Amino acid sequence: MKISTSSANQQQTPKINKRPQLALDAAFKRTGSGVEIYIERHGHGKKSVEGSQLKVHYEGWLAEDYKMFDSSRTKRRPFEFELGKGTVIAGWDIALKDVRQGTKMQIKIPAKLAYGSQGVSSMGIPQNADLIFKVEVLKVS
Repeated sequence: MKISTSSANQQQTPKINKRPQLALDAAFKRTGSGVEIYIERHGHGKKSVEGSQLKVHYEGWLAEDYKMFDSSRTKRRPFEFELGKGTVIAGWDIALKDVRQGTKMQIKIPAKLAYGSQGVSSMGIPQNADLIFKVEVLKVS
């Protein structure tokens, strides 16, 4: 006798996202704004200031479940923006100020300094989501 099971009756186990390699929470330095920063490697190049053009590689995850929502490395194309002009989320403008070229860092950004109550559904970022980024500053000009 053959026993068949329909896929509707099978329980699906929830997908658990692998936690990215991050520093221990205690290693992060909290800024007055609530952004938390951990420097993996200090750079030795030019220091960023408001108005600097930055070229970075980054990976971004939801803090809640470590689901990766974006990566310039996956796209194989660095991301460029002008610091302090509001072209990126506020948490990036805060975290990447006074950082030297060549720096590798991890950033935890509270929802209010990321996408807030709006989220970005097209990227899989829900409302009020705290975010985690790994950022490598390739160039400061």
